[in-house]
Amino acid sequence: MENSKEWRQQVEQALRQKDWYLGETICRQVLRNNPAEAQAWVFLGESLEHQGQGPAAWRCFDRAWILDPQAAWVAAAYRRLQDKRVGGIPLWLDELLSVPEVRVVGAIVARNETENIGRCIRALRPAVDAIVVVDTGSTDDTMVISKSEGAVVVETEWQDDFGHARRMAESALGDKGWVLWVDADEFLDYEDIAVPRIVAGLFDRVPGDVLVRIGQVNHIGPSVQPNYDTTRMYPLGRGWTWRGRIHEQVVRTDNTQRPVAARPAARIRLDHWGYDAPAMESRRKIERNIRLLEQWVADEPQNAAAWGFLGRDLYVGGQLERAVAALSRAEAVATADTSYGRLAEVRAVLCEALVRLHRLEEARAVAERMTTHHPEFPTGWYWRSHVALLQADERLQDAVAWSRRARELAPRYRGIVSVPGDVANFLSVLTEADATKMQARWSDALGLYKDLTTKYPDHHGVKRQISWIMEETQRIVASSET
Repeated sequence: MENSKEWRQQVEQALRQKDWYLGETICRQVLRNNPAEAQAWVFLGESLEHQGQGPAAWRCFDRAWILDPQAAWVAAAYRRLQDKRVGGIPLWLDELLSVPEVRVVGAIVARNETENIGRCIRALRPAVDAIVVVDTGSTDDTMVISKSEGAVVVETEWQDDFGHARRMAESALGDKGWVLWVDADEFLDYEDIAVPRIVAGLFDRVPGDVLVRIGQVNHIGPSVQPNYDTTRMYPLGRGWTWRGRIHEQVVRTDNTQRPVAARPAARIRLDHWGYDAPAMESRRKIERNIRLLEQWVADEPQNAAAWGFLGRDLYVGGQLERAVAALSRAEAVATADTSYGRLAEVRAVLCEALVRLHRLEEARAVAERMTTHHPEFPTGWYWRSHVALLQADERLQDAVAWSRRARELAPRYRGIVSVPGDVANFLSVLTEADATKMQARWSDALGLYKDLTTKYPDHHGVKRQISWIMEETQRIVASSET
């Protein structure tokens, strides 16, 4: 049962045959060996739900949701079980859900955060065993509030380096357990209070390196945008630290390129309002970021992360040509750094910048590299299709322009090579009509096709195109009236 594909097929077959107990049995065996297998928890929940064990089913679904926070099935499961979630569960399930107790420390970098720091600490406190606040030079009551809320405060001078500020917490954090980093303007969702300890218990003893991505839930105006690309939780005392003046990253302390660490996402949601700022303040923040990133690439010219973040912020700041240069450098450097995990993002932003600069052939090449090297990355396929569409539209515009050019030149052409008579009178008009139709300019295309019928009334191809446009127009009108 070690083979993931094998056990999944067995469970799926059991569920199709409505053999709920067999599905339950297989999942229990899988989860005893790998309690972090999200899909097994989903299948187990489904098996128990069909056996009428609502509270037990919900506990399984909830564990799966913790391990796969972006799952699409969650809302439907919640609705089905909303009146059946409370109640006792079997002893075997309680044992299966249990995880080893592992120390978890919360950590925060703050400066002049009087308005936020108290709420941040209070939201985090029930989820961790201790909290460390790194103060980088507050002139308000940030430190006073932090201490009054029970946090250990580490004071350090601001050195234009967020990575350095985070590293200043390391001695206070210790070398046992796990750390969860939270920004001072982020607040842990109360529904996820138990999750950091569950995550630490699940991943503390797994083989290999595991770093955990959390969910930053950005509140921007009326919209809510969850983002699970930020690594904020990792084991202490196992060679991990922070590097980077801005957009700092969790890296190995010894700078070696060991196998890439697993970075699963977990349902640790941090509500964040830091991006909901006036435009002027946002511009100042981008300018600050660019300045710090330029210092970072000067310090570490072979650091793919530094170049990637610089390119991204230059793009956000509207400096497209500079963004392309930085992102191209990031892509080149990343090919020699197997530990760099954001190459797909670099290529996506690079592709977008090239499209905005209308450098479509370069954008096409980047999109092809994305789909070749990151075939499971949906954004890569989107950009490949979008660039293909833009290039197709360009080709159609060329077809229209060049068809007209053929008709314009025909009457005055006097070259030694003869021109077939139907080039000017028929073929170039037909090509323009076909291209115009493909551009969805059906009225213009219909006019061109009808012009051709005056000279070639029996041409079946032209009449077929006219019929198609008329039928499609009637179908659209009819559908709009229903």
